[in-house]
Amino acid sequence: MPEFPEAETVRCQLAQAVTGAKIRGVAVHIGRAARNHESEEELEALVKGRTIREVGRRGKALLLLLDGKKPSTLIIRLGMTGLINVVQKKEPLAKYTAGVIALTDGRQIRFLDQRQFGLMVARPGHDVDTMPEFDSYGPEPLSEAFTPEYLKQAFARRSTNLEVTLMNQQVIAGIGKIYADEILFRAGLRPTRKANSLTGPMRQRLWQAAREVLAEACSFGGTTTPDETFRDMYGMPGRFQDRLFAYQRTGQPCRVCGTAIKRTPMPGARGMHWCPRCQN
Repeated sequence: MPEFPEAETVRCQLAQAVTGAKIRGVAVHIGRAARNHESEEELEALVKGRTIREVGRRGKALLLLLDGKKPSTLIIRLGMTGLINVVQKKEPLAKYTAGVIALTDGRQIRFLDQRQFGLMVARPGHDVDTMPEFDSYGPEPLSEAFTPEYLKQAFARRSTNLEVTLMNQQVIAGIGKIYADEILFRAGLRPTRKANSLTGPMRQRLWQAAREVLAEACSFGGTTTPDETFRDMYGMPGRFQDRLFAYQRTGQPCRVCGTAIKRTPMPGARGMHWCPRCQN
């Protein structure tokens, strides 16, 4: 599932490819992709004829900030299996193409979504944090707003375990299963520990680990494990999977101490992966 590093990898590539391009129109090929609109025409009315001023990101979602008489923002939420390609119009449509954004220069931005959890939705204006998709989001983990002091305040009222708390977009935007496992390993913290039980030094380690892991994952183009479909805009897999210490390593020896990595079940048939010796 694309998380912060995967979405940021695609954002950088998409920004280089389409910033300044003008949108001719939008076609929805899987109706569920535009489920937040009453019709495809409503979606198109908010993007057609506008110029892509900037490609941004909020959490795991991509943002096309569009200029025109009435500025708007096209949000592409990648969901579980979302992929973005930029191709010439003549290229055959790939299977699971959910939507196509046609540009006036003959190219197309294509959104592919095999499991159909993704989303394309347009909103008026550029004030992203007031849009219903993001109005309750927490800070970006590499932003100045994300500090140990913020974690103290955010965790004080939360008795949920650390893994679930890190994956809560209202607490921190952009972290999912892969990086929650890796951040907690790097911080030496047990994923089942209650968020409000952390001491000051623990929060400092968690803050540092989050910034380090996510920055490193971005530099390696994200993560593509055997059961993940993520590819960047050019069809290349991420490379951070070779540097994973916990995620999906159940029963394998810890890369630090040799203890078998443990898997603890969590809601949604998922599991928390951690080292019983290195994390406490």
